[in-house]
Amino acid sequence: MTMATVTENQPARPARRNTEPFGGAAIMAWLAISVTLIGFWNTFFAILPDVDLAHQLHGWTATGWLVLVLVQATLIRSHQYKLHRVLGWSSLVLFTLLLVSAWRMLAIMLSGNSHIPVPFDFAKLFALSDVTAVPLMIIAYGAAVVLRKDRHVHSRLISVTLLAGLLPAIARMFNLVFTGPEGLIFAMHPSYLFVLGVLAVAMFVDWRKGLLRWPFPFAFVWFVVAYATFFPSWHSAWFDAVAKGIAATY
Repeated sequence: MTMATVTENQPARPARRNTEPFGGAAIMAWLAISVTLIGFWNTFFAILPDVDLAHQLHGWTATGWLVLVLVQATLIRSHQYKLHRVLGWSSLVLFTLLLVSAWRMLAIMLSGNSHIPVPFDFAKLFALSDVTAVPLMIIAYGAAVVLRKDRHVHSRLISVTLLAGLLPAIARMFNLVFTGPEGLIFAMHPSYLFVLGVLAVAMFVDWRKGLLRWPFPFAFVWFVVAYATFFPSWHSAWFDAVAKGIAATY
């Protein structure tokens, strides 16, 4: 009996299913945490005793979300599936608090009642980035819950939630380079390009591994459309009405 015969008689191994979780989730989480610390260090983390309750709630729920994604990715890599599931279901509470506090931040900023009042037209610009990104975050999280049994898709959807909520931090990080109010407006350009760049790298890595599925391409198209329509929408009548409606909820 030759070696070839032995090989031929062995049963074929089943093809490996492309259901592995996204290995870059922890890297994305660390990136998001780093950007958040840099972007909000001077206006939040370094002055915590002086930050009001509403900003504290939003700041810590947003940061907590990034940390939770990092912890969840670490648990999966260490095969702690039961704890991962427990934390996953408990994330419903954190996610709800994050959305409520985000709405409160928008209402405070657009109504001019923040501790540093921002002109309404200026506030609209930054509210617009949230108004267009938060729906993506909700869609990604909701789909991640529904499709939680598909680890491949689930992990990538959760990774999308990181990027969907990161635009304000990225803009403030670039504002350290492009200083002043005008610089903060300009910072929206590299902020969107930063997110698109991260998604492009993630899609390329997935494609090379034969693991590319729909969450990252979907988010990429979403951000392309959001970026393309961002500045035209800033002074549009429809968003002026939306911004005033949000401000009225303060």
